[in-house]
Amino acid sequence: MESPYGSIKLSIAVLIRDAAESIGAKAGNVESTIDFSKGLGDISCSIAFRLARELKKPPQDIAKSIAAKVKKQNIITKVTADNGFVNFYLDRPRFTKEVVDYSSALETEKDFSETGRRERVIIEYPSANPVHPLHVGQLRNALLGDALSNVYDAIGYTVERQDYIDDLGLQMMEALWGYLHFPGRSNGKKFDHRLGEVYVEANKYMEANDIKGELSELAQLVEQDGTRESITNHEVAENCVMAQHETLFNLGIYHTVMIWESDIVREKLLQKAMDTLLKEGFIEKLQSGDYSGCIAIDLAKVENLPKEFKGLKEMVKVLVKSDGVPTYVAKDIAFHMWKFGMLRNTFKYKAFIKKQDNGRPLYTTYPDGEAMDFGGVRKSINIIDVKQSFPQDILKLAFRIMKRDDIADNIIHLAYGRVELEEGTLAGRKGTWVGNTADDLLGEATKKARELLTERFKLTKNEKEKVAKAVAVAAIKFEFLKMSPEKTIIFSWKWALSFEGNSGPYCQYTYARAMRLIEDAKFDASTAKIADLSAAGSDHEFALVKLLSKEREVVEKTAAELRTNVLTDYAIDIASAFSKFYEMLPILKAAKEEEKNARLALTLTFARTMANVLKLLGIEPIARM
Repeated sequence: MESPYGSIKLSIAVLIRDAAESIGAKAGNVESTIDFSKGLGDISCSIAFRLARELKKPPQDIAKSIAAKVKKQNIITKVTADNGFVNFYLDRPRFTKEVVDYSSALETEKDFSETGRRERVIIEYPSANPVHPLHVGQLRNALLGDALSNVYDAIGYTVERQDYIDDLGLQMMEALWGYLHFPGRSNGKKFDHRLGEVYVEANKYMEANDIKGELSELAQLVEQDGTRESITNHEVAENCVMAQHETLFNLGIYHTVMIWESDIVREKLLQKAMDTLLKEGFIEKLQSGDYSGCIAIDLAKVENLPKEFKGLKEMVKVLVKSDGVPTYVAKDIAFHMWKFGMLRNTFKYKAFIKKQDNGRPLYTTYPDGEAMDFGGVRKSINIIDVKQSFPQDILKLAFRIMKRDDIADNIIHLAYGRVELEEGTLAGRKGTWVGNTADDLLGEATKKARELLTERFKLTKNEKEKVAKAVAVAAIKFEFLKMSPEKTIIFSWKWALSFEGNSGPYCQYTYARAMRLIEDAKFDASTAKIADLSAAGSDHEFALVKLLSKEREVVEKTAAELRTNVLTDYAIDIASAFSKFYEMLPILKAAKEEEKNARLALTLTFARTMANVLKLLGIEPIARM
């Protein structure tokens, strides 16, 4: 279903292209030069500035020639040339009706668009080590992954929301060692908080004591099925993951499946991957030099080596060390060979949680489970902080070496900036996450929201608690998601608990205001359908209409650019436009009944659009605040 903005933009692009050709110019990509005007006309095209060099004429002369050649359509009432721009005036009532009708029809559609064509995509997040509670840095990862999963689902993809659990790494062994040596520290806390404290204590102990040998022995015992250490490790990791997911559920964040590293080892995925790559000659086992006995990629032998790898001091990328220990990149290559179906899916699965709060199960790899259809996708989006950019580049290079550009091009790394504390850097081993966890943030935000609601709104006790939680979640999510992903966030409690200005609660409040108007007027979709929208043609009304018409394009742009701030900016824009519309024009007390109904139709369209945007961000629209 084409959106009103997309439809009129396409129509104008055809008209401009035809007009440009009639004056001897090749217009090329016209769509990028068209947008709603903030000055003359309703829509402006800047194509004349691009053609000025080719035609050796001033932009204004070219714009006049194009405007004179444009064949008007019913929805276009006038075309002018002003200051080098070709400006189009629209039949406002007709365009407004298209926007209102599109919004109504969208409620019955499963997807915003069919861009994804049900193509399967894995979005991996937050993949936090199960050694302590989720801190605010890992929360940023989870929020980005959840919102983008919502967006990709909305534009027609089949999304596999995946969480990778590293239950065999060094950090897990350190946490397990601490758990085995510092027992009895429950203190009535959630398991992830308890384990995190043990993990910090174990690292403090290691600063004065060498236990590398013990950790190595522990790792070997953990990888052997049936040992006490293996059983205990799985119990500890599973309890920590369950506690972490409790935090995620409280924030409305859900997954489809969890993949455990211990199951990857059990299925010999890494060995199968390395054997395949060695056999095909894509990698080699070095026989001499500093890396003798290692399995590696020799970058010096790679044909058409990308420029970012040229001139490196070290041109050998080790995948498996001479003692058989794999590097992070080796494991990631094997994992992505599975993701993209290059390795057979031999995993078995069971329901880790039979029914999450979103009504869907959360599956997990499990040795005694059943075969299920996970992996084997055509696109994988990895939400990983910017520090891992080079390993992700090596990962893509490995698939190019395998002559699988189709996979390399579809391994998408969303590199986001770190979250740092005002007083320093977050560090799991140092325990700087204490007091800065996602649980702490949600608790403080809910407390503040509860106080705010007490001052401003008349709600029952039960309503207040529910609304306070929803407002708190909105405040947290919006503040994290409105930042460009590449930017580092300096975390402060004052910033995180902001409920004013460009915030999630502000967007919720404008939605609630619109819903109250609709409720008070006893207005519904059937009345909106027959409303005379010619009564809503003022600049304030049409400014709102133009923004509402771009809903689909904003959602698709968010997916294409992997930037949730595109969506949050749009939410603020439509909230501000509605607030100005509300302040400048009487709605329930409009002078004429047709004006009232037309403005209520716009109010209902705004409410639908805002509700859609908030849901994509993982924020609950609240009808009463």
